[in-house]
Amino acid sequence: MKARSILLGLMFLPLFCAVAVPARAQTGNDDFQQAVAAYQQSHNVSTATNVIKLAAAMDQLPPIPEEARRHYVRGTTLFKQAKSTDDIKQAADEFEQATRLAPWWPEARFNYALALEGSTEYDSAIICMKLYLLFKLPDSDSRAAQDKIYSFEAEQEKATKAKEEENSPQAAAAREQKSFEDLLRKIDGRRYANTNAAMSNVIDINGSFLTEGQIWPPDTGPNQLVHPGYNKNESIEIQGRVTDYSQSGQFKSEQIRFVRRFTISQEGDTITRHISSTSASFPDQEMVYYWQR
Repeated sequence: MKARSILLGLMFLPLFCAVAVPARAQTGNDDFQQAVAAYQQSHNVSTATNVIKLAAAMDQLPPIPEEARRHYVRGTTLFKQAKSTDDIKQAADEFEQATRLAPWWPEARFNYALALEGSTEYDSAIICMKLYLLFKLPDSDSRAAQDKIYSFEAEQEKATKAKEEENSPQAAAAREQKSFEDLLRKIDGRRYANTNAAMSNVIDINGSFLTEGQIWPPDTGPNQLVHPGYNKNESIEIQGRVTDYSQSGQFKSEQIRFVRRFTISQEGDTITRHISSTSASFPDQEMVYYWQR
């Protein structure tokens, strides 16, 4: 997701004069005026720190511009009504605008940090709350802000651990297994067929077992499924979306080993059977079976 925080120094306002620093601040504190100008040109930790430290040293902070207050109220409203992470991100956008327009406003900075936490941007939330601590605050507010940082750090560590577990080989294997089990439930009871002029080659799925065989038309033979008998159950247990089954057999005068590979498509609409052998004299064969809806 695109970083929105001024703390990352990625977003800029084209004209710093869009925010008018009150006349008292302009005439009474040139350093503050210059710091605000630098901040408006480049939003990053360094310029934000400079503005806040100068603001903390002032006896009285400049008035809050009306446009900054508008964004602050909008952010507060959206944050209270948020029902999803995306809603909180919208609130964070509003608080960010308020901090841009009035970087000397502690409340806007504090709420911006909370909104960043709610949108799971923990790194930015921590930096934002540390900037808030640079303001001239009552001891109780400083204590609460520092405790919030500890809370953000704990949430960040938990999220990092969860992400690492999600990306672990064990988690990937579990997702693959669940996907396979879901596919088996989806195709249970289906018949797949590949028809030619003489007979219908079919595959029946029953639970986790696959039975391949042929159905002869009535005028050429028995109208029933004749299967080759892979094992005593005359079926193959499906081990995965791609399942191999090996058997020995005679080809001409040569005893060879055949490998039948059945590949179920991602959507379960087709099954492809590929046959290969240990003999160069037996050509590979492939047949696609289509679900008979």
